[in-house]
Order: sequence, then structure tokens, then C-alpha cells
Amino acid sequence: MKQRYLEFDYLRGIAILVIILGHAVVNVDRTLPLALLNLIAGGSALFVFISGFFFHSVFYRRFDYVGFMRKKVQNVFYPFLVISLVALLPMVLAWLAKPGMTVAKFFENIYWQVNDGYILYPHWYIPFIMTLFALSPLYLLFIRASLAARIILLLEFALMAMLVHRPLGNANVLQSLIYFTPYYLAGILYSMHFAVLNRHHRLIFALSLLGVSLFVVLQTLVFPHLANYHKAALTFDGVDLMFWQKMCLCFVLLEFASWLTTRPENTMLLQISAASFALYFIHPMVLTEVQNLLLPGLKALHPGALANLAATLVSLVLAVAGSYAVAWLLKKAWPRHSRMLTGW
Repeated sequence: MKQRYLEFDYLRGIAILVIILGHAVVNVDRTLPLALLNLIAGGSALFVFISGFFFHSVFYRRFDYVGFMRKKVQNVFYPFLVISLVALLPMVLAWLAKPGMTVAKFFENIYWQVNDGYILYPHWYIPFIMTLFALSPLYLLFIRASLAARIILLLEFALMAMLVHRPLGNANVLQSLIYFTPYYLAGILYSMHFAVLNRHHRLIFALSLLGVSLFVVLQTLVFPHLANYHKAALTFDGVDLMFWQKMCLCFVLLEFASWLTTRPENTMLLQISAASFALYFIHPMVLTEVQNLLLPGLKALHPGALANLAATLVSLVLAVAGSYAVAWLLKKAWPRHSRMLTGW
């Protein structure tokens, strides 16, 4: 019988909210505090950490590579293709309506639109995570290695991530793989040593909260940098401070999720968690429409930090609600196929 980790169900819901929040930022006059922007950016690391945890806790003991990859293709890659085609359609119609559009120019537009491997900007994650899933046999070797070897590998990959940074435009899958692998390994290790680490959760929380605070301060005040670090893989551009901030944030939010398990069940957060992949796939289109409504009015003003923050939270709520509504309607309309359409 599989054990249910309610705190990780909650954490998945929190993670998708953080990811959408990072995309929903409204900062038309650049008055939002840099520290806040640095804190809410980079939420994808949470998803990778959770995936690593479940790889060990759910799939490892009876791992079947063909079956594992088949499910990932059906539940992750197919929805990626479907939503990408839906997003591409209005672009194609707009290109066809342009005066003087030639066949060569039309296909050139399509080429450049899909050149990076994704169409909607957050969907860079799918080619990366599918590559990570395809390399599962390597993570099996990691699990079977000695504890010392696992820790050394984690630290080595962490060092590489800090120097490599995230790729330009998130388009280099190999670079993303190098950068995010430590989060996956950390999730695996947390699952492997769950009982021991859970006994010391308060100490881990305190140290992680201190780490988040320290790295936010360093990135904001000492070595100023806005949000995620992106560069070409083989150039040097300093050390990625966001990497450790997000590693620590995984454990801070896990502690919060664990606390939620001591309270009455949060049905809304669990519903968001269950639909997290659908929300991830759909929210860029919904969020675009939401901000098309909000931004013109705000840009005519000098709203200040509080108004920008309020608009950001409104964007988040409307994007989550709208994406959930679309996913729910598709699930009701095509219950047997909705997982292949939206991931839920």
C-alpha cells in the first residue's frame, strides 16, 4: 500500500501558486521591492524537488522504465503538444491576415516560433523535465550509491549549477538539466531519509529560513541582481545566488505544508494541487488575457508599490481561477481524454 504524503500534496499546490505568481507580477513603474521580486522568482525549482521526492517514494521500488516513460509522455508531453498547438493557432491566423505575407515568410515565422522547443514562455520546463525523466536509470544509480557518494554528487552538481546558471531564454535543455539536477537529487535524498530528516524538521526549517533570508539580502543588497540568473553555459558571470535561496525555500515551504497537515484539510489547496499540471499548461494564455485587461489602465498612472502588488495578486487569483475553470470544463467534457489534453 502506497503511503500518502499529504504535506507533499500541499507543497505541490503551493509550488504551482508560486510559479504562477512569478509570472503574474505587475510592476509597471518598477516600484515593487527588489527583494520581493527575488523571493518569488524561480519557483520551478520547487516542482523539480517534488518530482525527485516522488521518483524515489513512488516509482523506485517497482521501477519500470517503459511504463514510467509511457505515463510521462501521455500525462506531460501530450498535453504540452496540445496546448502548444492551441497557442500557435491564433499566431498563425494573425500571420495569415498580414498584408504581403508570403509562404516563405509564413513558414519562417513558424520556424522561429518553435525554434526554442516551446511556444508559451513557461513551457520550456517540459522538454527539460522529459529529458530528466528519460535519464531515470542514472538516478537509480544515484539511489543505489553510498550515502557519501550521494552527498558528493549533490554538492558537485550544486557547484556546477551556481556557475552554469539557467540558459538564455531557458532554451538550452542540457544547461537546464545541469542547473536543476541538484533539486531533483535533493528531493530523492529527502525521500530516502524521510524519517530521520522529519525528526529534525524544526532545525532544518530554521536553517533554511535563515538561508532564504541571507541569499535574498545578498542578491538584493550586496551583489544586486534581479530575479533568475541567465547566461550562456560556458561563460563566467558570477555565482548564482538564486540557486541556494530556492534550495532553502523548498524546505521552508515544506515545513509550512507540514504545518497545514495539522490543521483541518484544505480542500481548495488540494484541488489546486491535483490540477497543478493543468494550471501550469493553461495559465500563460489566461494570464495574458488577464493582464491585457489590467495593464493599460495601470500604465496610464504611477500606481506605486501597493497598487502593483494588488494588481499582481489580482492577476494571480484570476489566472488560477480561470485556468482551473478551463481545465475543469475540459475534464467534464472529455473525462477519458482530459489527462492527455491538459495533464489533469
